[in-house]
This record gives sequence, structure tokens and C-alpha cells, in this order.
Amino acid sequence: MARYGALLALLLYLRILSYVWSDCPPDREQQEHDELKLHTDLLCAYKSDMRPVKDHKTAVLVKVRLALKYLSFDSLEEMVTVHSWVALNWNDPFLTWKPSEYGDINEIQIESHEIWTPGLALFNADATGYLSDSIYTTCLVTSTGKVTCVPHLAHTGICRTSLSRWPYDVQNCTLYFGSWMHTGEQINFTFYNVRPVVLEDFQNGAGWKLLNVANERLPGKYNINSTYPMLKYTFMLRREAAGLAAIVVAPSIVLVLVTLAALLLDVKDNTRLILLCFSLFGHFTMLSEIGYVVPKLSADTPIILLFVRDSLVITLTAILVTMVLTSLRKQVLPAPAWIMSLNRLVSIGPGKYIIFTEFDPSDATESKIVSEDSRSEEQNSRTTSDWIKFATVLNNLTFVVSLFVYLILICIYIPSDKK
Repeated sequence: MARYGALLALLLYLRILSYVWSDCPPDREQQEHDELKLHTDLLCAYKSDMRPVKDHKTAVLVKVRLALKYLSFDSLEEMVTVHSWVALNWNDPFLTWKPSEYGDINEIQIESHEIWTPGLALFNADATGYLSDSIYTTCLVTSTGKVTCVPHLAHTGICRTSLSRWPYDVQNCTLYFGSWMHTGEQINFTFYNVRPVVLEDFQNGAGWKLLNVANERLPGKYNINSTYPMLKYTFMLRREAAGLAAIVVAPSIVLVLVTLAALLLDVKDNTRLILLCFSLFGHFTMLSEIGYVVPKLSADTPIILLFVRDSLVITLTAILVTMVLTSLRKQVLPAPAWIMSLNRLVSIGPGKYIIFTEFDPSDATESKIVSEDSRSEEQNSRTTSDWIKFATVLNNLTFVVSLFVYLILICIYIPSDKK
């Protein structure tokens, strides 16, 4: 009896100490209600690291829906980042109960780390960041075992750019989702039957506009025994190019007009050479400006860059032609027979009204001031007139060829904003 009395006294003493050292007074302890009891009963023997199936040959069907919120694209680094609410839905047979036994509770909220959740991995993710397929959110569980988790996730994937139509380029960025280790016979990812992609609250990122989102399920049949299904999302983005067009496309057209206008001026006019040199300097400036703003890591070359390059060659050719024509006008030797034949052929045709209309009034006047008794002066005047006519023919031919080439370059190389 003494032994039992001592043991009872020790238990009473420990009980008193627990009251003294307890952080929470007895009257503040939480009473176990139906929701708490349900939560405790559901997770008392739950294995969160095992697939929720009663037969290991059964696959867990996981439905996925993307509610896009924001999308950003870095064309320099070729990275696309998608911010979205990812809705995941599956059935867990170990999270079922009878509502009548728990105060008619039909659904309960459980933290995702307390239950099994599917690992949805991004296959073409940026490897420099932290890669994790775990989700951390609060999930909704119904009495039938239906589990729905909607975490807010940001996925950054690699997107190869195509800049041939820059700055009016359209990029197609594709993200591939699936299970990193489980096969399709273990975890079967698929889309929601209705509205697999939601765009109601979506906001476009800086400099880009989302045109379309296409989704496709890839079966992933790589071998006979198992499959690795993937969910493919393709985002079509168009660059907002109003600012780039103002500093690249429009000035390129202006440089073309300056070059063509200079070719319409008289060869002996110094303004012609000044305009051509100004246009040449503008081309170099334009190439430098494009080099600052265009991404340098793309596999293809922007066609606007090819246009400025070819326009620079035309302008440089126009400067060289101007120097040659100036030299021809100063010739004092008699013109070859083929030059005089060419001048005569042009002068008798309909083209004379275009080519020789006031081609050089001052020189024409000078050519008429000839002494009646001086055959040498008359011969020099005729020689000068032949060379001037020939220079005029070459000048008009240069303008026509340049105009024709520019029209071709504009049709081929100038990108357009096709919305």
C-alpha cells in the first residue's frame, strides 16, 4: 500500500507541475470540434509520400488548368516567364469520409505538405534557377476524395527567338509539363475537359502582347512498356514595336528618300555630293542604333538590318558614280564613237524628253557661244556637249536602277506590322 501511495503522490505532483509550467491554461485549450476531429482522423495514418491508390497498378489521373495572370519575355536571354494559378485536381481514396459522422461537413481545407500532391515539372526550364516540382498551398478536399490544389506558380522556360521580322516579330514559346520520374501508368496528367486555359485576368508583359495560347497533350510513347505524357503549352507573342519603328523603320525610309533626291540633282551641284555623304553617315548611324537595340544572340538576321546594309551599298555606289560623272564632264578629248552613237540613239527616241530635258542649261548655253571663225572652239564645244550628254544618260540610268532596286528592297526587307 505504501508503494501505491508513493506512486499516486508522484503522479499528482507531476500533474501539478504540468499545470504550473504549461504555456496554455486549461481553460484556453481548444475543444475538439467536428472539423478538427475530421482533420485528425483523415491524417492519423496517412502516407503523404506514397501515391494515393489502393492498387499499385492503378494510375492517378491528374487534371491541370492554367489561369494565366502575367507573362514576360526576355528576348536577349531567350527566356519566357509565365505567372499563373495552376489548378490540379485528382481523387484520393484515402481522404474520404461520411459527412453525417462529422457534422455534415462536405469539404475541408488541408495544407498541401500534409497530403500527397503530384509533382508537375517544367521540362525545358531554366537550369540556372531552383528547380522544384513541389507545391505549397492550401488544398480543398471533398468527402468523396476529390482534391483540388491551386498554387500560384511562376515557370521560366527557354524560348528560342526568331528575329527575321524584327521589330514586328512574332515569337512562339513552348513549355512542356509532366512528371519528372513517374510514368504515365503511375501519374497520368491531362487537361480539364472545359477551359483548360483561362485568360480572364491576364495582363500582357512589357513590350509584348499575347495573341494566342494553344494546348496539346503529348502521349510520350518512347518505349513499349511505359509512357511519359507531357502537357504542351504554346504561347504566341507579338512585340509591341511602335517605339522601335519610330527609331529604326521610319528613319531607314527617310535615308532612302535622301539618297534618291540627291540623285535627281545636277552632277555639278555640290549639294548632291553633300546629301549623299549625309545619307552615308546616316546609314552608319542607323546600323549602330540597330546594334544597340536588336538581340545579338539570335540564329537569324533581322531583315531590316539587311535593308540598311544594302541601302548603304547603294549610297556608296551613288557617291562613286557622282565622282565619275564629274570627271566625265571635264573631259576635253573627243568622245568615242560608241558614246556619240549612244547619245544619238537616246536623242531620237521618246526617252529624250525625260533624259535631256534641261539636262544642263548653263553648259548648253556655253556650247552655243562659239566664234564663227574658230573651228577649234566649235570642236571643243561639241566634245564637251557629247560628254555632258553621256554623263546625263548615266546619271538618269543610275537613278532608275537605284529606284528599282530600292522598291525591291522595300518589298522584301522592310517588315510590316501585320496584325
